[in-house]
Amino acid sequence: MTQPVDVLALGAHPDDVELGCGATLVLAARSGLRVAAADLSRGEMASAGTVEQRNRERLEAARILGLCARPCLDLPDTRVGRDEGHLDAVVALLRDLCPRVVLAPALDDRHPDHAATGRLARDAAFAAGLGRAGSGPAYRPGHLFHYMVHHPFPPSFVVDVSETWPVKLAAVAAHASQFGDAGLPSAAGLLAAVDARAVWHGAMIGVARGEAFWAAGPVPLPGLPGLCGERDAAPAARYQVFL
Repeated sequence: MTQPVDVLALGAHPDDVELGCGATLVLAARSGLRVAAADLSRGEMASAGTVEQRNRERLEAARILGLCARPCLDLPDTRVGRDEGHLDAVVALLRDLCPRVVLAPALDDRHPDHAATGRLARDAAFAAGLGRAGSGPAYRPGHLFHYMVHHPFPPSFVVDVSETWPVKLAAVAAHASQFGDAGLPSAAGLLAAVDARAVWHGAMIGVARGEAFWAAGPVPLPGLPGLCGERDAAPAARYQVFL
């Protein structure tokens, strides 16, 4: 078995995890956690870039993010989740890496592959804990959280990624076939929207940039939020959408 990881982010295509939760992955890796990502497909149906280019780009992005591993399941681009064997592949991945936390796209998204990846993550996280399902020892991740790609959702929580936002952008830029000079014409607009969304989510919690996540149920906390650390003698004035 591969050495277990703390966090595993799933993406349908190379660049999905960078766009949706890249700064959070950097934050986790910098704290000393073992952080991995898995691309379900190689993005071979993309309008720009070859499979070889995209493979080099995703590995360079993994280096920038500080990932300990970035496997690819080689599922068919634009047809993720269409075959029952795809669930088996994700179950096997979870049992191999034994992540404590899984991050996956939202269950509803503009791109069918994104939504299918979110559903595969949900279904596989359950099935991986059933001893008679598939091969290998049963294992069920402790938490599954969904990140945003296209469709917005009311966040269950927002992570302050102000410090690691530039690293996320560098990882996105590593996908030069998609976001560089030769990338898609819509790339600039997408990146502007991603940044604007991060500013909005950051404003929700009173920070410069935030990445939003959704959970199917309550997120367990060790105590009341806002009571960690010492009391500020003079709290800094900051704009915050919610109290």
